[in-house]
Amino acid sequence: MARFKKILEYLKKDKVQRLIYGIGLVLWIYIWLTDLKNISETNSYGIYLWPILIPVPLLIGQIIFNNKIIWMTLLTYTTLFSLSIIWNIIELDILIDIQRDYSPQPFWTFEKVKDWLIIAFILFATNWTIWRINPTQKQ
Repeated sequence: MARFKKILEYLKKDKVQRLIYGIGLVLWIYIWLTDLKNISETNSYGIYLWPILIPVPLLIGQIIFNNKIIWMTLLTYTTLFSLSIIWNIIELDILIDIQRDYSPQPFWTFEKVKDWLIIAFILFATNWTIWRINPTQKQ
């Protein structure tokens, strides 16, 4: 328990928070670079571009200013983005597959459940980290 408290205290440091936001920015851009290539081949480029671009100025703002207003906006966006991913998993993977009349393969495969658990863990870890690195200095 003492180790966990040390980690939480470490996350309260301003430089550590800025570093975490910088790592998040690099990861966000890296993840979406390949998807942007695929999206640019479709006609609905603008629809898919907004959810990708919104976090970039928020993360840059947190790296520069590290204030509570941008942190709250980033936390809200991350939570809503996570909920939309979970809803897409429920709607597309579970509800649509259950409605099918003919299913040549079993619905609950190990790979599918493993992927759901990995996605849920990543979303939880991301939201928990952003929630814990809230800025403590007065702005």
